[in-house]
Amino acid sequence: MPREKDAAEVLRDEIKQLLPEASQWIATPHELLGGQTPEQRIAAGDLKSVRDLLYSIVYIGVS
Repeated sequence: MPREKDAAEVLRDEIKQLLPEASQWIATPHELLGGQTPEQRIAAGDLKSVRDLLYSIVYIGVS
């Protein structure tokens, strides 16, 4: 029986679906994440900040 994906894996999958350059984006520091990369914030458990930034980029056009 396969295990359910954890929230971090779900977020990583969502990033891959929504951003054409997902692997580059997730590894690039961003000022709205305190200069850390989205992957660093995900690893630290701060999924909300990464998700908020992702949605701002996709749905509002923030860069």
